[in-house]
Amino acid sequence: MDISQLKFNLLTQTAIVSLKAAYDQCGDKAAKDSIITAFKAVVQLHHDLGKNYCDDRKSEIDSDYDPSEYCAAV
Repeated sequence: MDISQLKFNLLTQTAIVSLKAAYDQCGDKAAKDSIITAFKAVVQLHHDLGKNYCDDRKSEIDSDYDPSEYCAAV
C-alpha cells in the first residue's frame, strides 16, 4: 500500500467518523436521512475507488477518480 492509498483510507475514515458523530448529535429525521445517504455514498465511492486501485494497480489520481464526487458525498 502506497502513501496515496493510505491518505485515501485516512480521508474515508475521517469522513465516516464525522458523519457518525453528526448522526449521533442530530435530532431531525430529515437531516439523519441525509447523513445516512452521505455515509452510504462515501462507503460506496471508497469501495469503487479501492477496487479500481487494487484491480488495475493505479492510484486514485491515475484512475477516473473525480475528487468532487468524494466531496459531494461528504
